[in-house]
Amino acid sequence: MRLPDFAQSRAVLIGTARYRSSRLADLPSVANNVAALRARLTDPALSGFPADRCTGIVNPRRPDRVLRPVQRAAEEARDLLLVYYAGHGLLDRDGELHLGLRLSHEQQPWTSVRFAEFAGQILESGARTKIVILDCCYSGRAMQHLHMSDDGLVEKATAQLDIDGLYVLTSSAANKPSLAPEGDEFTAFTGRLLKYIDAGLPGPQELLTMQALYRAVHSDMHRHRLPRPQQYSGNLVGEAALVRNRARTGTEPVVPMIEDLPGEPAAVDGVRRPRRTGLLAAHPGWRRAVGGGLCIGVLTATASAGGSPAGAPCAAPAAIRMLVPLDTVAMFTDIADAYEYATRGAGNCQRVRVTVAGASRDDVARAFALSWRTAPHASATDRRLMGRVGLPPDVWIADLTADMATVQAALAATPGAEVRIPGDATGWPIAESPVVLAEPGEPGSTPVSRHVPSWSGLLAGREPRPRTTGVVRPDPDTTTVGRLVNVSLYPPGQSTTAARNEVQRPLDAAAADAGQGIGAPDIAGLLCAGRTGVIVAEWQLVRHNLHRCGAVTWNSWYPGDTRVLDYPTTQPEWAHPAGDRIRRTADAFTAWMRSPAGGRAFADRGLRPRNTGPDTGIISRNGASPNWYAKQGYATGVPDLERAGSAYQAAKRPATVVVAVDGSGSMTAADGGRTRFGAALDGITASIGMMGPRDDFRLFVFSTAVRGDLWEITGSAAKSMDRARGYRPAGETPLYLAVDHGVRRLREDRRAKPHDDRHRILVVLTDGRDTTGHRLPRLTDDAVRVVVVNVGMSGCPDPRLRALTQRHGDCVGVSSGAVEVEVAKQIERLWQKEAT
Repeated sequence: MRLPDFAQSRAVLIGTARYRSSRLADLPSVANNVAALRARLTDPALSGFPADRCTGIVNPRRPDRVLRPVQRAAEEARDLLLVYYAGHGLLDRDGELHLGLRLSHEQQPWTSVRFAEFAGQILESGARTKIVILDCCYSGRAMQHLHMSDDGLVEKATAQLDIDGLYVLTSSAANKPSLAPEGDEFTAFTGRLLKYIDAGLPGPQELLTMQALYRAVHSDMHRHRLPRPQQYSGNLVGEAALVRNRARTGTEPVVPMIEDLPGEPAAVDGVRRPRRTGLLAAHPGWRRAVGGGLCIGVLTATASAGGSPAGAPCAAPAAIRMLVPLDTVAMFTDIADAYEYATRGAGNCQRVRVTVAGASRDDVARAFALSWRTAPHASATDRRLMGRVGLPPDVWIADLTADMATVQAALAATPGAEVRIPGDATGWPIAESPVVLAEPGEPGSTPVSRHVPSWSGLLAGREPRPRTTGVVRPDPDTTTVGRLVNVSLYPPGQSTTAARNEVQRPLDAAAADAGQGIGAPDIAGLLCAGRTGVIVAEWQLVRHNLHRCGAVTWNSWYPGDTRVLDYPTTQPEWAHPAGDRIRRTADAFTAWMRSPAGGRAFADRGLRPRNTGPDTGIISRNGASPNWYAKQGYATGVPDLERAGSAYQAAKRPATVVVAVDGSGSMTAADGGRTRFGAALDGITASIGMMGPRDDFRLFVFSTAVRGDLWEITGSAAKSMDRARGYRPAGETPLYLAVDHGVRRLREDRRAKPHDDRHRILVVLTDGRDTTGHRLPRLTDDAVRVVVVNVGMSGCPDPRLRALTQRHGDCVGVSSGAVEVEVAKQIERLWQKEAT
């Protein structure tokens, strides 16, 4: 254990205390955070950073004012790189984390720092040790970028079943706010971090390690009923230290000061005080923002272990990984946190660390089929998949027993599979949650529950109906709730005409009215809006009523033929296991989840555990039915899901997608070893396989170098792509002409097929601004949507395109180096498939 070599180390401390947007509360304590932390790091009696190697930045206005200093420090650091950010963390509509800046705006993600770019700068550093401190909301989402920012790191992690020297500390569980109490000098978490840096900890240790600081802050925040921090540690990197232990040295605190980049205001006088708690109203651009609240994360990645654990008061905790469905990450993180706290040792030493990751059903099935490895010549699709799913799990929890059984059967039939799924359907489930209809109640009212005979009768009006005017169903292609409710909505013997007219059309109309559109649903946003009925898992309704944003409570409807998510759990058995300690820890964690103590933890988070009464925990008082129970024989089998899936595919609206690719000369710029044009075509090719049998695909290239500025490529999707690859980009960018032409083609298709009720979408891939001055079309409610993907850019720089797509599409940016992945994701969303 040692302090870093400060001559070979760099630190960048960033804080955004002021915000121009009225929807983002000012955070004056953030400026104090930066000042105080810098003062302590540059105090030679406490730490030792030279002042010119510890940069403070307060209220940066643009992303480059953050990324450039981080890049410079990353290039110069050889021993330690420390990067700190404090301010609002924001989520875009795809759930990606952004770091808020002075001029950040909810409708303009490009005005904030996309965390994927932030993480990329840090991971490219040659520094031996990398420490990142995030003092922002949704910091848990940063993990996917720091774990999996490039293929090399994915391969290394997959081979080792761990990343040496990776330590992560977050101020609260994923998707939970931390606090910036009004009038306090510092934010809640950073204030306690500074408190223990100043006071030190009793004991013989000369240095304060990250582990020791975490334990002290964790106990303090738990004692005061504040959101508890989380930590993720690999090997002994938690023994890294930044400061000396004052309880041993007895030195005095230093006087804080504020540093800033030239031209940025450092003063915080007159800043509006934030509210203490509460979520801001949902907004179409950002899913949610926290007013007066922060989530804080500390992430440390080290290339090698470094330092000796000698003299440390606590051993490194045993680390295991749990893989869960995407929409349950926050809930199971809470449950894992309860287990970590319950198993702490003497001196509050953490003995177990459970890392929770989420992945979709299809991604999990494919990852197991690959035995969680990518071959040296793996396809780009499989490499993207491994980047999404993360590292191999020690414990796996699925939504449905049928899904786990399908993976088990597939592995058993795969020669040479290096993993097997033990157990059977009777012993897997640990908890359950029925699918219900959530209905907005009167503001401030007590939520109630009702029972009706069937789902199909409820939607068709043959039975008592909620007072809501429509019902939004989560997309069955991207959610288990949507897939499961289809088993009831499309019963055996139902005709395709009835399925389309009585079920699919009303659901499509409600989704359009709610602004839900195509792709993975924003359940939190729909519940916050409180304008329409929503089909949800019971735990989603209960947790929302407990932590609701606004005064609206949600009532629940329980159809008699509803289905249940049963959350099967198993421990995959790997051909090359991680070791006895990991296995014993996973055994103990699984046993705890099945115990009465684990059952209480499930009930307190909104699930119905199999081993305790059905009406315990928060379920009994937050809108769930007090007398609902899982009936015997209620398990949903694979044949049920396949039958319902086929009926849904026959009833749902197909899509016509027109793709317009920028063929101007700027698209020859290099991007990941290819041109931007080639990368865009690769992304389109990767998404074509997601088309359904009734979907249509059309392609054209736009550039002033081709006759008429537009080249329509005819033929099948595969032939069109082959012909497009023979084109060499040149000329200028008739971008507005391309948008106008694509919209006209889709409207012509609608007029030619007036009774063909389908999605009609234009996807435009470009890296430049319009150079021709052509007029943009006006989009109305004629079912034409426009999605503009700006290749090699951050966000949507063209205000006219932002205005055009605000209500009838989207305008997004794709960072350089990630064109293929991001383009495929955007197009796959339009084909109603999941790619996140």
